[in-house]
Amino acid sequence: MVLMHTSPHPQPYRRTIFAALMEVVKIDLIVVPAGFVVAIVFWIIGLGSQLPYSAIPEWAFALWGTVSGLSVSSLGFDFSLAPSLVTVGLWLLVATGAKRVARSTAADSPAESDDDPGGWWALMGTALGTFVVAYAAPLLVAAVLVGQATVTPLGFLRLFLFLVTAVAWAFIRVRGIGDIPGLAVIADDTWTVSVGLARRLLWAAAALGAIVLVVGIVIRWSDVADTVQVYSSPVAAGIGLIVVQALFAPSILFSALSWTAGTGVSIGGAGTSSAFTSTSAPVPDVHVLQLLDGDYPAWTAAAPALLVLLGLLCVILGRDRARDIAAQSWMGLGLAIGILFVALEVLALFAGGALGPLGLSGFGPSALTSALAITGWIGVGMAAGLLLIRLSGLHAEYSEFAEDDEEYPDDEDATAGAFEEDRTTDAFDEDEPESLADDIVDEDEPR
Repeated sequence: MVLMHTSPHPQPYRRTIFAALMEVVKIDLIVVPAGFVVAIVFWIIGLGSQLPYSAIPEWAFALWGTVSGLSVSSLGFDFSLAPSLVTVGLWLLVATGAKRVARSTAADSPAESDDDPGGWWALMGTALGTFVVAYAAPLLVAAVLVGQATVTPLGFLRLFLFLVTAVAWAFIRVRGIGDIPGLAVIADDTWTVSVGLARRLLWAAAALGAIVLVVGIVIRWSDVADTVQVYSSPVAAGIGLIVVQALFAPSILFSALSWTAGTGVSIGGAGTSSAFTSTSAPVPDVHVLQLLDGDYPAWTAAAPALLVLLGLLCVILGRDRARDIAAQSWMGLGLAIGILFVALEVLALFAGGALGPLGLSGFGPSALTSALAITGWIGVGMAAGLLLIRLSGLHAEYSEFAEDDEEYPDDEDATAGAFEEDRTTDAFDEDEPESLADDIVDEDEPR
């Protein structure tokens, strides 16, 4: 009789695969109809040029591909600059779905067993792998066949990072880093402090980017104000441009940080605008793009100091937070810098690309140097902040000793006074002559 060997636990795998597929279906039921709604709106706006109905599905799947990081061609132009605010929303949607998959898989197999080492990772890998493939495969097929997408190395890399970062975030949120080989040596407290510091740095960097934009608008107010005057309806054009720029808000903020760091923003291959260099190139009549054309005052060359100050303040502000950062020392600081660099590099890859003719044919910060420069300037400030915390900690230790010495001055004076009093009494007793009768007459003898 021949025995057939099958998987000892087929049920968890089937349940895991089905759960992953259902999560992808939920995402697709949200993303695809939303893409068609946006495509219909644009088709109605462009009805004056008698666009065919086939433009609706083409634009819908092209939008899905562009938001996910792919490059598409439409109306004779290349579009590879994703509306990053929509990309962030889609990333959160995908990451939330992956988190539910990871949580349900962890509930089916809470820990790795001794009888089946590696079985837990096989189950988790099956779940997350099924989720990634089930999302990416229909996207690639629809975007390439219908949306006129081209699978370029940059587009494939962005789609890969889009999915990998979402799945990694979901897994870490559910299981932490203890199950990841190579990261298990990091203590939970170190990881928690580092993640909190990196999150604070990202929000502070976004605020700094907004401040830089506001200052630029104030300096170049005349050019920005004249932007909408070229349109037939300046008010409607201004509102429309603000909405469009809001869709690219994360990319715009990152470009402002790149400008501040000195790596700058390229404008269609005509030059690079940064805090150190200026350029003159034709750009479309859009508010933020007008900020890239022309010269700035000489004092803007000190803009990188803002990034150093940002890193310094994020480390030293808050007594409890500063104490936690000092407790984790350089390892926690280095881990936070690594997390910050990964986040900024992903943003850099999505912040550049093509969005039409003229200055938008190759627009955006450098994906190779911008994230590295921003992280470097901020890292200098973080290192200075940790050194200041350590120096203040040494000062506090000496201050504690001094306070201990000053805390009981009255007791020391009292002790010294008592000692002096004893010495005075002893001296008094030595000077007083003893009675001769005491040596002759005993107390027990009758007098």
